[in-house]
Amino acid sequence: MARSQDFKTSTECRLSYASSLYKPRAQSEGGEPKYGCTLIFPKTARAELEKHVLAAIVEEWGADKGPQMAKAGLIKSPFLAGDGKEARNKKTGEVHPGMGADVFFIRASSNKDRPPAVRWKDPNTQETETNVYSGCYGKAVINAYTWDHPANGKGVSFGIQMFQKLREGERLGGSGGVDAEKYFETVEDAGEAPAATKTGDGAAGLFGN
Repeated sequence: MARSQDFKTSTECRLSYASSLYKPRAQSEGGEPKYGCTLIFPKTARAELEKHVLAAIVEEWGADKGPQMAKAGLIKSPFLAGDGKEARNKKTGEVHPGMGADVFFIRASSNKDRPPAVRWKDPNTQETETNVYSGCYGKAVINAYTWDHPANGKGVSFGIQMFQKLREGERLGGSGGVDAEKYFETVEDAGEAPAATKTGDGAAGLFGN
């Protein structure tokens, strides 16, 4: 396996599926639990990420053979289209929140013994999903690595070392929170609650896509 050096994304990205940054989960039944997340980028950011992917491909498969294999579709790309099948609800076909034709996304993971650093304002404080959630924006420290699987063939994926939130964003579905201010209604104080209610009984180019 070849692995690029860790690098910090120069372009801001949007965090999705943030819950797996805090608790490792298996991607398939019987699979190894891993930490991870989805990072959504504007299309202009792809060239930067491709440089690191290309470096890993060249190290693993050679300067001539590696890029040729990638262009021919013999190496699985880590770049997923924001309006492609992976960005859609399998039942309805609708694009997931945060996705669209103007973005692409990657899935980044880390082994269960290497939890990613999740930061916001303090470099020494591991954040919680209350503050760093699906929908917020930031930058990530990631790396590209190659793999060769007997059943799934060859490919490149991303590992994640750190995510730092830089600004707020609209929460994406399944992010573990609700915009309380959006639904809040002012309630007049009518005194102590009736006794009956106190009982508890109420109701770019490398991969050609």
